[in-house]
Amino acid sequence: MKLIRKILKNLPTFITAVIFAVAVWIFAVTQADPTITRAYPRPLNMEVIGLDPSLMIVNDISEQVSLTIRAPSTILNQLENDINLLNVMLDLSGLDAGVHTLTPQVNLALSPAEVVRLNPASVFVKLDAVVTEIFPIQIQMMGNPAIGFEAQTPELSEENVVISGPLSIIETIDQVVAEVNIEETSEDILRTIPITPIDEEGIAVEGITISPSSIQVTVPVTQRGGFRTVVVKIVTTGQIATGYRLTNIFSIPPTVTIFSTDPSLVEAIPGFIETAPINLNGAFEDIEIRVSLNLPEGISVVGSQNVTVQIGIDPIQSSISFINVPIQIEGLQEGLDATISPKNVDVFLSGPVHLLEGLSLENIFVVIDLSDRTPGTYQLTPIVRLEFEDVNVDAILPSTIEVIINSENTNQNNGDLPAPTATPTVSP
Repeated sequence: MKLIRKILKNLPTFITAVIFAVAVWIFAVTQADPTITRAYPRPLNMEVIGLDPSLMIVNDISEQVSLTIRAPSTILNQLENDINLLNVMLDLSGLDAGVHTLTPQVNLALSPAEVVRLNPASVFVKLDAVVTEIFPIQIQMMGNPAIGFEAQTPELSEENVVISGPLSIIETIDQVVAEVNIEETSEDILRTIPITPIDEEGIAVEGITISPSSIQVTVPVTQRGGFRTVVVKIVTTGQIATGYRLTNIFSIPPTVTIFSTDPSLVEAIPGFIETAPINLNGAFEDIEIRVSLNLPEGISVVGSQNVTVQIGIDPIQSSISFINVPIQIEGLQEGLDATISPKNVDVFLSGPVHLLEGLSLENIFVVIDLSDRTPGTYQLTPIVRLEFEDVNVDAILPSTIEVIINSENTNQNNGDLPAPTATPTVSP
């Protein structure tokens, strides 16, 4: 009994000592690894799990969240350095179609640690049933064919489309259309056209899957009775100027549509309509002219009764050569004398025939320009000067001429001999 009384007497002191020791230990640990609260340095991707395959999310939800974590500094540093130690999930398990407000779940692989702030703290999710329906395709033809033509019933590569998506969106579809533009067409149409679901107001419905997303549409276009498309045949008279050639001649438009209240008159046309004659006599340049059409009685043209005819006329190109054309010197300074070798060149020219035929030696000037040249020996290129800009110089043979320039005093002292070999050779 005395031992028990002694223990009970000293128990308060023992408990006080233990509490003091634990407090000292906690203080020491806290000082070595303090607990801190800090925002995670980067947002985390949120994984959606548990979604029923027959449902789908029809609203936009946040894909990332931001965290503020409270933990000892060593734990917090590990979490910040390895993003794989954290994951954020949005669990949709067991949810039916409708609107739900959920809290993201954050899992931390290390402890002790806790999330003290989450942004967003809750996520609004709208779930809807996924359905698949078949819709017929409606063709909408935009515009009108060319006058005298009409569009027939279109032919589709597919008659229906399969559309999948949220029930709430599928229910807004009024019809599925494919638009074909037939404006001013005069021939059959074969095109690949996209499919567009629209609501009652004609607005495209989005957020769904369409199969196929496009179809091939054929629209036969036929000519109405009493109408016919024929070629414009251009009629000309006379000859263009000598030395010129016709490069092109065409009509704008190249075809016209004719009409008659008597279809037999239209069928009797041979397939073309002639223009009024166009006089080309002596023409030497391009021509653009409006001309009328020679229409049989009882037949008229749909639209303008005239066409534009464009005629291209260019000079015939040829070539010519002149042999031993003398070289002339110009620009030689006073007190200097020049010797050239050779003194004649052959000149080869090309251009319009009518210009070449008018050329002679009197029209061709081959020049060596010695302006600002001092005594010396030079290799220079002669220049050909012509009266006609459209004539081209194809070649000069030889293409380089040797020119020796001396002072007149030097020539007199040396019997007009060439300059001494010590005279420098200067490049042109």
